[in-house]
Amino acid sequence: MSQKTQRTIHVIATSHGTDNANGQQLIHDLRAQLEELGKDQIPASLVWHEAYVDVQQPSLDDVVAGLPDTEPAVVLPPLVSDGVHTTLDIAKAVDSRENTVSAGPLGPMPELAQVLADRAEEHLDGDPMVVLAAAGTRLEIGQRQVRDLAGQISRILDRDVPFGYCAGAKPQISEVVEGALKRPVLVLSSLLADGYFQYKLASTGADVVTRPLLPDVTIAQCFLVRLQETLKQAGYVSPNDEVLTQ
Repeated sequence: MSQKTQRTIHVIATSHGTDNANGQQLIHDLRAQLEELGKDQIPASLVWHEAYVDVQQPSLDDVVAGLPDTEPAVVLPPLVSDGVHTTLDIAKAVDSRENTVSAGPLGPMPELAQVLADRAEEHLDGDPMVVLAAAGTRLEIGQRQVRDLAGQISRILDRDVPFGYCAGAKPQISEVVEGALKRPVLVLSSLLADGYFQYKLASTGADVVTRPLLPDVTIAQCFLVRLQETLKQAGYVSPNDEVLTQ
């Protein structure tokens, strides 16, 4: 293993933040799971930090400002899709420090689509309308990721899978559920953890609302893949030494 892979790399796991205690615990558990998985799958000395772009502390800006000047850093957002927080908040923090890069959110990863399709399969008796629910963003890049994800789930299940948002974009998930014309509705939550938006899904009146994505080892592995991709692209880890595990 080359000396380059032995350098210390700071990983800042940057979540949105929530005042929901269970949601907070799920994010803490995800970060611990990622740290443990990384020991076996990433040939580098990773130092993990928690940070948030809203609601909770420490803030991303404060964590980035406190890092040692000479050591590289990666901002890893445990987020499902791109939005203002990735394109503005995280981008600003990355630009504020040399030798700092950011990984992407999950986006429409095939593994994510399969997890959601598997959850839908458990509730297809009675031929419900299956609806993908996303947090929502006004940015086209995030909306496109949701459309792509819904399309993948549709192909796996061989049925139409419309989508709706909790906020920030149209159609709203409540409008999609209301438009089901008395057909049973299964809402697939692509929210990461418990919080206000998951509560909002439960209040739509859908017959079934699946739980948030966490906890799920496949979801954790997806975030680790995003980290591995970024480490390789940034040159922080040698491609010859890196181990990518699906």
